Amino acid sequence: MRSNGVPNFPDPQPRQTNAKFPGAQQLGVSSSRYQAAEGTCGHLLPNGGQTTPAASAQLLSAMVRFSQCMRSHDVPSWPDPTIGPDGRPGFNLVGVHGIPNQSSPQFQHALRACGHLVPHSLGGIPVRSP
Repeated sequence: MRSNGVPNFPDPQPRQTNAKFPGAQQLGVSSSRYQAAEGTCGHLLPNGGQTTPAASAQLLSAMVRFSQCMRSHDVPSWPDPTIGPDGRPGFNLVGVHGIPNQSSPQFQHALRACGHLVPHSLGGIPVRSP
């Protein structure tokens, strides 16, 4: 990736499985440059960078538990995860009303109670935006 136009692309951490890397904006490059590098380098990843159906099912199951927990901790409109066009599960918050601001005490309380349910391999809560 670094030799194909993404100079700040990080190395994976030792013993990390299913690594999630920063996106184009976080790395300070255009989306088109990042996608071009991914296209050139993707074959070097295990499984060509694609998640297996079993891994997606496992992630989806953990994310459903996270959603249930968020709803039970005063964020009743938190949606269940869906599989996106890239084949990966994520939370589609587009058009969802009633989700408190991420810095609100209500949201932070729910996140402290439920955050441990998000698989570490996701590198955070995968939210889709428009």
